[in-house]
Amino acid sequence: MTAAVITAAATIIAAVIAAVAVSGGDESPPTASAAGPAGTSTTASASVEPSSTPSEPSADPSDPPLQTLPADTVSTTPHARPRLIATPDRGPEGALVTLNATGFAPDEQIRITFRDSGGYDKDLRDVTAGPDGSLAAEVHVPKETVGGSDTPVFIVYSLDDDDADNQVADTPFTVTD
Repeated sequence: MTAAVITAAATIIAAVIAAVAVSGGDESPPTASAAGPAGTSTTASASVEPSSTPSEPSADPSDPPLQTLPADTVSTTPHARPRLIATPDRGPEGALVTLNATGFAPDEQIRITFRDSGGYDKDLRDVTAGPDGSLAAEVHVPKETVGGSDTPVFIVYSLDDDDADNQVADTPFTVTD
């Protein structure tokens, strides 16, 4: 219940800050309300007096700087988070599987690897991502090196981005008899 009150208060404060940022600080922000615990309603209102004109910096160094979040918080740049889908997602050794991946940079060199149930990696092929950072490739399910308890997975990763934050995506694959 305390967490709900804190969340409601944080939501109200964020709305007030956003209203002040949008208005430039020269108007009172609108009143915000939110449902509190047990369905009660709480209301918060704040009046903000401008400390200076928008073109002048604050003379008082104790005034906190105005910070706002960007309007678009979703990254549309490549490497946002690669995704990989195997179709079908199960089959016997030697089966043909189509891999579709997205989230890479245009024309990026991508390696396709299969990690079997024994944890052994087998490089299958290298491909180039398309102009939109996606790829589609067909591969055959390789034979198991040694059986184990790990879930087999197909893995794609960038050969162009070999630093510690190399973009990787994987998807599980069930090897059937």
